[in-house]
Amino acid sequence: MQSVRRAASVRQEPPAFGTFLGEWQKLIGAFLLGDLSRWRSGALLGCTVLAALASSGLVIGGAAHLLLALLGKARLAMAFPYLDGALALWHLPGQPWLALGLIGLGGGAGVALLPAHLPLAQRRRWWALLALFTLLVVGTAVDVAFTEGNGAVMEALNARSAPRFWASAMGLGAIYLLTLPLQYLNGYGQQCLALVWRASATTALQRRYLRRHAYDRLERQASGRQGGPIDNPDQRIADDVNRMVFSSTDLLFGFCATLLSLAAYVLVLVGISAWLVLALAIATLIGNVSIAGLVRQLSGLSVRQQGLEADYRFALMHLRSHAEGVAMLRGERAVALGLLLRLGRLLRNLERVIRWRELVTQSSGLYAFVMQFVPYLILSSAYFSGHLGLGQLTVGSIAFGQVQIALSFLIDRADAFSGLFASLHRVSELQRSCPADGSMAPSPALPMAPTLAVIDALSVGHPQGRGLLIERLSLSIPAGERLLISGPSGCGKTTLLRVVAGLVDPAAGSVSLPRPRDWMLLPQQPYLPLGSLRQQLTFPRHTAGVSDPRLREVLAGVGLEHLAERYPSFDSEDDWARVLSGGEQQRLSIARLLLHRPRLVMLDEATSATDLASESRLYGLMLEQGFTLISVGHRPSLLAFHRRELRLDGRGGWALEPIVA
Repeated sequence: MQSVRRAASVRQEPPAFGTFLGEWQKLIGAFLLGDLSRWRSGALLGCTVLAALASSGLVIGGAAHLLLALLGKARLAMAFPYLDGALALWHLPGQPWLALGLIGLGGGAGVALLPAHLPLAQRRRWWALLALFTLLVVGTAVDVAFTEGNGAVMEALNARSAPRFWASAMGLGAIYLLTLPLQYLNGYGQQCLALVWRASATTALQRRYLRRHAYDRLERQASGRQGGPIDNPDQRIADDVNRMVFSSTDLLFGFCATLLSLAAYVLVLVGISAWLVLALAIATLIGNVSIAGLVRQLSGLSVRQQGLEADYRFALMHLRSHAEGVAMLRGERAVALGLLLRLGRLLRNLERVIRWRELVTQSSGLYAFVMQFVPYLILSSAYFSGHLGLGQLTVGSIAFGQVQIALSFLIDRADAFSGLFASLHRVSELQRSCPADGSMAPSPALPMAPTLAVIDALSVGHPQGRGLLIERLSLSIPAGERLLISGPSGCGKTTLLRVVAGLVDPAAGSVSLPRPRDWMLLPQQPYLPLGSLRQQLTFPRHTAGVSDPRLREVLAGVGLEHLAERYPSFDSEDDWARVLSGGEQQRLSIARLLLHRPRLVMLDEATSATDLASESRLYGLMLEQGFTLISVGHRPSLLAFHRRELRLDGRGGWALEPIVA
């Protein structure tokens, strides 16, 4: 529980904005491009620029052509007199060539970004992005047409013209019906892409978490023996990745839609009044700068809140895992006090989150309230003088609001950005703490030879950095060896086994072992995975073709025949860590040896929970199988099953002597 106290008491700072953008870029790049190390930075930058140019060309050219073609075929142009401004902009000298040129560059970007060596999964994701972006472009064009239609309706009402009113109303209805399937396809497609993204990101992080025993190292760091900032990796993989991916998808497509809307409606505003664009830019700059500090503060509190939530959840899980021990000691009051302390820290920080979130919300509301009057203040004089019609005033107001929304993207999504900041920060921390492929070289494997393990000048440091537990240990483990490691508590017996198995780095020296499938390390507390009785016996390998009679034979050999009677089917599932006693769990661990038949077995007090008769039976089975044994234990009875004894004193010294019967 020490790790929980430390994680809750240390304030976690959010990443700098530049760091956040860098991590976000890596996240998106890994999803779309796979292994970024295969791409040169110049090629990536060039492809990004080309893609941006293609997007601009598509907005300028495709959206205008699509909108005008749709309206022309539907004979609705008469309902939108203000499209003349768009037509005039489109027919400016060089404008079509600019758009076509940008679209051509975009085609080149597509070819560059989809090379033949890019995996099929990434190519499909790019096509999905292209389809969703096309929907955004079409949706933006339809939104502009809807805005023009609103202006036409207001103009018809102002002119008291029934034919124009009904034509405009029918046009608006047709456009609205067109938006429904577009919105559905766009929303559904984005969520499906987020699901694929979550599967990819979670699988990659999970694989990295399990690589090179990173999960074990992080757990030891969290327990306080080595110190480390990574708390609750399970929540980071299960919850933070989910929030990070779905928030990224929402913000990414929201940002693209914002750019499209900005490009389209700025053209509309320029056609009405250039002063609107200038006023909007100044007001938005002031608003964004004013609220940026609030967003930053909220991001820091969100990072801390997620850590506190995880700590409180972990404390509840810890109580559930140790319910029997708490009940035996009648420790409910002490546990309740610890839970209340964590809950208090959580609620105090949550109150600050609520306070700052409400401050951001109210500031954004005030900003939106003021901004809705700006277009009327600027255009009112032209309207009252007769230079501007009611329809144009309506269109200008709507377009001003849309551009203002686009430019206020950060303010409107402040809460979402703060949550993404927090989740991405926690996931990136875990990712940096886990080794990448090839970051750690495994211990050299010995070929098939009489010598199974070689320890050369090995020095083992104290887990807390207080000197050396073992200094310059050298020995060979031949086939058939039975070595007992003994010594007082805390002298480094278990640590030595962990170093030999590659779970802990040595202070100096080296260890050579046979192939991983030829050796097994049995801990004092066996791991029982979730699953069937068959999976308990075959763990950690999925041994195929093991018959039920063979499994019954193995269970009977270790004295667990009653399990085969209690569970007639080996596919039966139960909470094995709860229903099996400590001795039964250790006998089940020995049963795994009989199925997997490794050449070298390391036992870390793997029979300490059994009685002496059961221990003698289990060691007899291992000797019959011809296993090479390295055992850690305190019982004098273990001497009878070993040939040599390695005694440690915990101060660097050691002695290797034969065991005299």
